[in-house]
Amino acid sequence: MTSVRRYLISVLIALLVLTSFLAALQSYRLSAARASALFDQDLQLVAASILQHYQTSNTEPEQGLAVQLIKNNQLVFKNGLAPATALVAPVGFSEQNFLGKRWRVYIGQSGTEWQIMVAQPLQQRLQLADEVITASLYPVVFSLPLQAILIWLVVSRALKPLQLLSAELTSRKASELTPVTLNQVPQELQPVIQATNRLFERLSAAFTREKRFASDVAHELRTPLSVLQITLHNAITHARQQGIPQDDAAMQALQDGVERMRQLIEQIMLLNRTHPDNFQANTKPLDWAALCRAVVAEHYSQIEARQQQISIEGLEHLAVKADEFALRLLVANLLGNAIKYTPLGGQIKLTLSTTATNAVLDVADSGPGIAPEEYPHVFNRFYRVGGDRHQSATPGSGLGLAIVKELVQLHGGSISLGRSEFSSGLKVSVELPLCV
Repeated sequence: MTSVRRYLISVLIALLVLTSFLAALQSYRLSAARASALFDQDLQLVAASILQHYQTSNTEPEQGLAVQLIKNNQLVFKNGLAPATALVAPVGFSEQNFLGKRWRVYIGQSGTEWQIMVAQPLQQRLQLADEVITASLYPVVFSLPLQAILIWLVVSRALKPLQLLSAELTSRKASELTPVTLNQVPQELQPVIQATNRLFERLSAAFTREKRFASDVAHELRTPLSVLQITLHNAITHARQQGIPQDDAAMQALQDGVERMRQLIEQIMLLNRTHPDNFQANTKPLDWAALCRAVVAEHYSQIEARQQQISIEGLEHLAVKADEFALRLLVANLLGNAIKYTPLGGQIKLTLSTTATNAVLDVADSGPGIAPEEYPHVFNRFYRVGGDRHQSATPGSGLGLAIVKELVQLHGGSISLGRSEFSSGLKVSVELPLCV
């Protein structure tokens, strides 16, 4: 879309140049006609003056004019520019050729005896007319740049409210949905601001409903889910005590389903806690390496139960500016996925490093990995590689990497996937800005 400012300035300048050109052209035509009439009038005056004073005055004819005096059809006087014979031409104005030039000729008559011929070269007349007209056009031409600058200033001033509105909207945070207020809003811009404010109101209400709904649902489901877990545990225990035969596969599937629901509810609660409103207020300098060691320690019982080998390599201290809860959740999700998908006796490695501007955490495992064509999809909420085929072996909700990506974006970082350095597996690389 073309800039409104550039469009208005270009159109106005083009119209200005066009109208100025047409006005100058018309002025040229009128001035040329007027100059020609004035020159003809001069010829008449010169002729009358010469007729009146020829015999009584020594006045020389005007320089640049050809003059002949004729009495009774006989040439009695001529100056150096006039032909040697009397010029035959009609009385009044006409254009004649003599002495290799084109002349504007005036034949004046006094009584029946005297005639006077006064002629002026057409080239001289046109040259003088052009000089006069050009002098009158110079101000118009030279004023065009000044007028263009004035148009630019006027249009820029008229569009300043649009610039202020754009700056106001650009400077806002994603969570700031308060009404837009500007001083001295022009009438044409008021409907835009009103429509924008109504949109903000609807978005704010929708976000509030969504946030409240997710929080309320997750909170309300925790109690019945806890009851279901306790009831299921008691039922299994009672059946074992009574010696009732059990279908271990069915009971395991039931337990996995309940566990998956518990994880889903916890993830929804965590998503609510990582809302941008909460995140912005809690950022501070943190040691990412120390936090990674703490998260590994929290999960070590799971790692040990699965007989997995884990190592932390690279920098011992790595400063980033982040929300502690959000950063801990980010590392916990990455480590939890690695533990979950790495087989018994597998390997997990965390590597901490830096680039010129970013801190980098690589989490690699020796699990089955993910096909490269699946990389863009695994960050979508509730997406699981292979659909629900993993449900019995590796329960999950499909929210882990979605939460990680959202947390990375909140910190202004980036996340990427690739093959791990082991014979198989996945490597997740997270980059966050270094704390300066």
